[in-house]
Amino acid sequence: MDKKVLKTQIQALHTALSYCNSINSQNLKGLILYHLILKQKTSSNMNALQYFEECERSLEKTGAYRRLIHYKLNKANTYSTIGLYPLAENIYKNLENIQSQIEEKRIIIKLYECSSWCSLIQEKYEIALFQAKKAKKAGSKFPDIYITLAYANYKLGNLEEARQAILEFRALFSSSPRIDFIQQFFVLLEKRIENKLLPALLIERLLNQLPDFRDVELEMILYPFLTEYYRSIEDYKNASMIQACWIQYLQFSN
Repeated sequence: MDKKVLKTQIQALHTALSYCNSINSQNLKGLILYHLILKQKTSSNMNALQYFEECERSLEKTGAYRRLIHYKLNKANTYSTIGLYPLAENIYKNLENIQSQIEEKRIIIKLYECSSWCSLIQEKYEIALFQAKKAKKAGSKFPDIYITLAYANYKLGNLEEARQAILEFRALFSSSPRIDFIQQFFVLLEKRIENKLLPALLIERLLNQLPDFRDVELEMILYPFLTEYYRSIEDYKNASMIQACWIQYLQFSN
């Protein structure tokens, strides 16, 4: 989103929030804070944190149960993105425990998708795989879960299952910028499964495309994957370069 447009929208929401405070409308206040969190997340996850508690109180006071569930999932995802994994996992588990009370099936699917990714980037591969399979069984059409299915199986040594996930991804999804981006990573992953050298030009192209697909968060997988690869072929110069990119991403991505 254009930064000027985003800034204007955030300013408008702050104006609306001031009005809600003046008339003491908790129902409207919770709604505005919810959307303010979503907009702030677009610019910075850290900026969104300041509105969490007030938003939750307002939604609870007005009994906005459906929106409260959406809010909690967004809160968990924000915690996961900024590395507060125990807080994120606690919310995911609590939501999963009350899933029988959640009317929207897509929220349950999203819960599985997000919790599987949270586990994957922590290298909890068995849990990540388990949650990704639950997302798939529940009807997920989200292409990114195949990153979890393929990469977690690869890290666990289930190489045939990793290949199968990649083949299924290619059979299910048509070409699009996001699909093609993920597909390039899968080409690299296949090469590693086959113990082949990775094409330098493909690595360079994929690294250059990372800023265009920030929401995929492939950095959390690609950087350690490439670092491990370069070390395995004793290319310590490139291993150090990739490690530095990863550290910089972790420092400035939020």
